[in-house]
Amino acid sequence: MSTDFSCQASGGRGDTKIGPLNELYKKVDHLILGGVIYNTYLCAKYNIRIAGVSEEDIEAAKKLVSLDKKKKKIVELPHIVEAEILGKKVRGKFAKIAVQDLVPGQSYGYILDIDSRSFSDEKVAHVISSARTIFVNAVMGYTPYFTEGSEALDRTIDRNRTAWKLYGGGDTLQEFKSLCPGLYLAVLDDALYYFFTGGGSVLKAIEQSDAMGMKPLQALLDNKKRLEKRLTK
Repeated sequence: MSTDFSCQASGGRGDTKIGPLNELYKKVDHLILGGVIYNTYLCAKYNIRIAGVSEEDIEAAKKLVSLDKKKKKIVELPHIVEAEILGKKVRGKFAKIAVQDLVPGQSYGYILDIDSRSFSDEKVAHVISSARTIFVNAVMGYTPYFTEGSEALDRTIDRNRTAWKLYGGGDTLQEFKSLCPGLYLAVLDDALYYFFTGGGSVLKAIEQSDAMGMKPLQALLDNKKRLEKRLTK
């Protein structure tokens, strides 16, 4: 698996990232989902309903589920955290449940995080440890209250000492810095780590298969044209 490319993607809105994910899906060997993106995927695949996930988002995720029936690139995280309320982590108001125990037709509360045990799962651990390139876009849980999944993901990725690790997006970087400050400082000068903001722009470029459409690059190109016009006057 020397060319293995794994990607972790999540987000606060399913419909804004499902499009780029469909394109990204074609390019990766494995895809790990988190956040609302994973919730919509679970709804679409297991015919359940999760609080906060719209029917529109579920419909958008069905294409990804259908695509994965043959390719089987999506690596399911087997343990999730269900909460009764959206907000702070209140003792007695959340519970850890197994994906294999989800019941078709049933409605669930808010799924706000990935249980850290998911990253000890044999299949999940193998995919991350054997990857040669890892692209991380966004966080696993509902920040700043549910952070166990994100920390477990970052520490699991770091144990792969040979993979290129690409972290994209301001929220992704802030969460890494907050949850694993020592690790973050230690890898700032690590040539195998690359941090960049603009995670959404990167996904858009992947969706379009053209980085030239990214807004920052487009602004630079427009500025170049204006300067050239001035010089030719």
